[in-house]
Amino acid sequence: MKRLLFGTKGYQWFELVMVAALTLMVSISVVMTMIHAGYELYLVMGGGLQDFGHDQFVTVFGAFMTVLIALEFNHTVLPEISSGTPVVKVRAVILVALLALARKLVLVDYHQEEYTSLIGLGVLVLAATAAYWVVRKDELEQHREKQQGTAEED
Repeated sequence: MKRLLFGTKGYQWFELVMVAALTLMVSISVVMTMIHAGYELYLVMGGGLQDFGHDQFVTVFGAFMTVLIALEFNHTVLPEISSGTPVVKVRAVILVALLALARKLVLVDYHQEEYTSLIGLGVLVLAATAAYWVVRKDELEQHREKQQGTAEED
């Protein structure tokens, strides 16, 4: 039987090159975002503490959260791709999505947002949390089954 394109050495090499390129691009964006966050903090501090309000906090904290999300993406998702497993772990992707949703929850201006947007955001958080719980429960059950299988062999 012929090997599929995705099982060939050529495709595995291609995938590794793409992961390396993606890692480099995410790293560059982290550095650029960190510089931007530092610049925003400098501007806020230059205005003095009397001018520090909610808008300034949202600007600075939003930049910090963006850096954390990019670092988590680089730390969690990219190694999963290059680990040799054929599929990216869904749990890693959901974790990054939850971080992005947490950023949105912290930065949203609840006084200016439409209530329908807030309801939608709440539904997204619940859905991502439920998806994470289901995936994690499945991973724990598979791990438990492996443990029992190795215990029975001994």
